[in-house]
Amino acid sequence: MAKFDAFAGGIDYGGLRSMLDIKILVCYILNSVKVPMTRAQISEAMQKTGLVNFFDVNSAIDELLENGAILEKEYVGEPHLVVSQIGANSATELEKNLLPGVRDRAIKTALNIVSRARSERENKVTIEKLEDSYNVTFEIESFGQTMLSLTLNVADVLQAEQLKDGFLDDPGALYSDIIDRLVGDK
Repeated sequence: MAKFDAFAGGIDYGGLRSMLDIKILVCYILNSVKVPMTRAQISEAMQKTGLVNFFDVNSAIDELLENGAILEKEYVGEPHLVVSQIGANSATELEKNLLPGVRDRAIKTALNIVSRARSERENKVTIEKLEDSYNVTFEIESFGQTMLSLTLNVADVLQAEQLKDGFLDDPGALYSDIIDRLVGDK
C-alpha cells in the first residue's frame, strides 16, 4: 500500500491519498479515454468524482509532464495532454493498485467531460436577450451543413441556460426526438 502523501482536504471518503495512485489514475484516464484532454478536463474529472483535490491532481500532472509519462500536444487549437508510451506502460502495469470502482468512476466522468467538450465544439447555442424574454437558438451542423436550427423563446436567462446545458449534454437526442415526432415514431 502506498503511503499517504496527498492532502485529504476536498476529497470524499475513499478518495486517493497517495501521489503515486493519483499519477497512475491520470495516466490510466488518458490511456483509457484515447482522446487528448486539457489539464482542466482531467482536474474536473477527478474532482467531480471526489477522488482528488485540485492541488494534488495539478501537482501530479506537473510531475508526470516532467518525467515524460504524459506529454503536451496541441489539439483543436489548444494545449492538451496525452499519455506517452512510458505512462501507458506504467498505468497498465500499476492499475491493479487502484480499486475497480475508482477506475470506473474516473473513466465514466472523464468520458462525459470529453463528450461535452466535443458537443460544445461541434454545436452552437446562442442566447439572445429580447425586451421581456430570451430566444435560445440551437444549431446542429454536420460536414459544414446545418442539420437543425431551432429557436425557443423562454421567460428568463435561467431557463435559457438550463436549455443550453440540456442541449449540449446530448444534442443528438434533440435531433432524434424531433425526427421521431415528425415521422410519427413514438
